[in-house]
Amino acid sequence: LQLVIVTDPGPDPDDVKALIVAALAHRRRELLLRGVVCNGGQQPRARAKLARRILDMLGATDVPVGIGSDGKPYEAKAHEFELDGYAGVDERVLLPGSELLRLCVEQAEARSLTVVCISGLRDFADLILERPELVLEKVRAVAIMGGIEFGPGDEATCTPDTTANNMWDVEAATEVYRFC
Repeated sequence: LQLVIVTDPGPDPDDVKALIVAALAHRRRELLLRGVVCNGGQQPRARAKLARRILDMLGATDVPVGIGSDGKPYEAKAHEFELDGYAGVDERVLLPGSELLRLCVEQAEARSLTVVCISGLRDFADLILERPELVLEKVRAVAIMGGIEFGPGDEATCTPDTTANNMWDVEAATEVYRFC
């Protein structure tokens, strides 16, 4: 199993827990974590630093981390980035998120990559818009923490529901659901 994770660690513990599980499984060679792109809250750099520190603490130093899209404003609470060693993360090792996401997909074998989106969908939507053929060729599955509306007769539509990750950028969510 090969993964790339698009996430917004910090405000909610679910994203940090997902990184911990993925990093430990990566270290045990149960999966290959190709990269982590951090976005949202107009603090993607701080979130990427947090992800880098978590991965480093767990021995997943080979997993690249990218700085994704800004997203809507969110005022971080002081505790969200209080992690031993966080201040010492070398920001020069953080990559542009769009570049990292594209590279993760390009370097994957055909139909082998799972994209896990547990935050706003702007970064993945931008890749879909820029390189739809690449996504179709390389991506095996997309897991999204979000959902869609159901129409008459319980028929699924491509309309994002009102879950938080969809609401960060409804336009991006709509694009991703239509494509997938």
